[in-house]
Parts: sequence; C-alpha cells; structure tokens
Amino acid sequence: MKKAIKFAPIVCLVSWAFAAIARFGFGMDKEGTPIFFTVFAVAYMFFPMITAWVMQKIDGEKFNHTGLVNFKVKWSWVVAWLLPVVMTLVCILVNGLMPGVSLQYNAEQLINQYHVPEDQQEMVREQLGSMPAYLMVLIAIVSGLMAAVTINGVCAFGEEFGWRNYFVGALREVKFWPAALFIGFIWGIWHMPLILMGHNYPNESLWGSLLMVVFCILAGIIELYFVLKAKSMIVAAIFHGSVNAVSGLTIYFTLGGNDFVNGMVGLSGVIVMTITILCIWIYDKCISKDNICSLTLGEALER
Repeated sequence: MKKAIKFAPIVCLVSWAFAAIARFGFGMDKEGTPIFFTVFAVAYMFFPMITAWVMQKIDGEKFNHTGLVNFKVKWSWVVAWLLPVVMTLVCILVNGLMPGVSLQYNAEQLINQYHVPEDQQEMVREQLGSMPAYLMVLIAIVSGLMAAVTINGVCAFGEEFGWRNYFVGALREVKFWPAALFIGFIWGIWHMPLILMGHNYPNESLWGSLLMVVFCILAGIIELYFVLKAKSMIVAAIFHGSVNAVSGLTIYFTLGGNDFVNGMVGLSGVIVMTITILCIWIYDKCISKDNICSLTLGEALER
C-alpha cells in the first residue's frame, strides 16, 4: 500500500509538469493546435509507465515483477476487445433517450472531429451523404478494432503499465472494490490537464474534469476485473485501446445534448458502464463463481 501511496502523487505531478510545459511554454491546446495536441496526448500516455519503471529501478524490482505483462491469450482478451463495441452501440441508444437529443447521422460532427480543411468539407459531405449509415458504422467498428490491438493498444499500454500493473502489485493486500476505486480516482485526476486543454469536454472543461474522474472509476472497475481474470495487464490495454477507437461513433449519430450527456464520457456512458459493471458482478458471483469482486487483488491473482 505504501508504494501505491507514493506512486500516486509522483505520477500525477510528473505528468502535470509535462502538461504545464506544453500548455504554458508552447501554448498548446486541442482547439488551437489539434495535430500537435495529439502528439502531446500520446506522449502523455507513457508517463505512468515511465514513472513506474523508474520507481521499480529505485526499488530494485524487475520490469515484470508482478507477472502481469503476460501475453498468454485467453478468452477474456476477446471479450475485452469486443465489449467496447457493444457498449458504444448501447450508448448511442441510451443517448437517444436523453431530453433534447435525437439520433441522426451527423456528418458535421465527423468533419469537426477530424478537422477537415474548409476547401474539402463539401466533398466530404457529399461522400458521407452517399454512404449508408450501416456501412459507416461497420467501417468504423472494423478499423477501430484493428487499431485497438495495434497503435491504440500500444499507447494504452503506456498508461496501463502504471494503472493496472504497478498499482495492482502495490495493492495486492487490498480488496477489489476499494482498490478499483482508488486506481480509478488517480487515473481520473491524472487526466485533468488533458481535459482543461479541451479534450473530451471542449465546452465544459472545468466540470468535465470531475466527470472524467467518474468515467475513469467506472471504466477502471471493468478493466481491473479483466486483468485479474486474465492475470494480464495486456487485456486492460486492449480494452482501453478499443474504447478509445470505437467510442467516437456516438457523436456521429447524436444531435442535441451537450458534453455532459453525450457519448461514453457523458451521462449516457456512465449509465452503460454502470449496467456493464452490474452484469460483470452477477457473472462473477453467480456464473463463473470466481468471486473476484470479493477477494483481495493478491488472492484473485493466486487463484
């Protein structure tokens, strides 16, 4: 537990210092410098791994002392890979039930999301207008799933090495629920510089920072369960990469609402993830009978 208490403020302060240099030294934000912001955000994702690796070196620990950098594929990897697709599609439906929100294919959102140059926007509108919505969804899902196990998964590994590897090793004696809440909370506040620079909640960045904490706690519960089930942090990187790759689908079919309501990082996503967690708890208790949710992290890993 002491190592976790030490790691939490260090990884946040080091990462926040890097973000402060980018923001105040180079004037970087998502709206003004979208391409450079993406490069910055990718670099930011590796700070949990770098910080954990340095602390391991100081403590004389091996890189994979937890045994969780484990590439042995299990069925849970496939579930974690595909689950974000199901969650995203359900999120679109839930979003459509929100007051002031309607479901309609929204090409403008796609154009804004990828910052299409003005001289190309009309051509893109025509191309998207001639493409059936189901084909757009299929292309987005397939390309997203490929990204999840390649570039997105590699980037997510940088975060997950700290959150669902180093933290898990440092919290072995802690029960599942308090460990998941602690890791998710730190993960959430670690995101604050990104949110304040316009990521995820561009119109409500201050309050969005708080909602991101809620999102990370819920997503972290799901990821931690998969890690303990598979005894591998790689499954968390796959889930994380898949969420990042496919969750953007929600904005393409949503008209109305706002940053707090729409998408996986909004209220709609909170509802979907809460339902997912409930399903996982029922599965763990009544079907698999592993009872991972009632054990300490160490006990779960030793089963």
